[in-house]
Amino acid sequence: MSSPTNYFIGGIASDERLFKYQMVAVENAVYLPFPKHDKKDTIETYAKKFIPLIDTTKPFNIISNSMGGIMTMELIKHVHPEKVVLISSIKSRAEMPFKLKFLHVSKLHKILPGSGFINAIKMGSLFKREVLKTPALRKMAISMAKNNPPDFLYWCINAIINWKGDENYRKDIIHIHGTKDEVFPFKKLKNAIPILNGTHQMILNKSNEVNKILVEQLNKPNQDSAVVENSLT
Repeated sequence: MSSPTNYFIGGIASDERLFKYQMVAVENAVYLPFPKHDKKDTIETYAKKFIPLIDTTKPFNIISNSMGGIMTMELIKHVHPEKVVLISSIKSRAEMPFKLKFLHVSKLHKILPGSGFINAIKMGSLFKREVLKTPALRKMAISMAKNNPPDFLYWCINAIINWKGDENYRKDIIHIHGTKDEVFPFKKLKNAIPILNGTHQMILNKSNEVNKILVEQLNKPNQDSAVVENSLT
């Protein structure tokens, strides 16, 4: 019996390069590019656009990062992967930090155009120690952001902030998350596998630790794929 196809869905302002370490660590890896969005799309409607990209006639898994994880939580309402792996993401709105919920009310995020988001990545990366330690990481982050149309980036931010994200989801989600994630704080999560001192960029700068857990979880029989309760705050 052939191994399941492993579909990868990236985060905001990224492309296939985000998974350059993971896609060589697992078999049958396929990157799903972001479909073209419509201005009226929500996360719920946009997620459905991934369906034609997936061969649902064969066993498959979905591995997703950050915003891709949010999209995956909506996508799996319509397709049924054997396993779902979220990395540095959230499973419901309840896990969303206050600062994003505040933007939903204040609408301050609408002041920043998509091109401004790219500039924010350029400036913000100058203050991230782990990025500065690896100059190639900053260069790639900026390059990936520029590879996304500014209007899409603007849509992404708004769609994430307005995501409803109910808690009625399948309970066998495999959630890998850094204990120092600055975007989605670890203490807000339920049932996540911790990576000590991992930040939101850990998929790149702690790839060995991420890959070890990812491969172990993908290779486990389905009934043994339970994640552990958060023990860190």
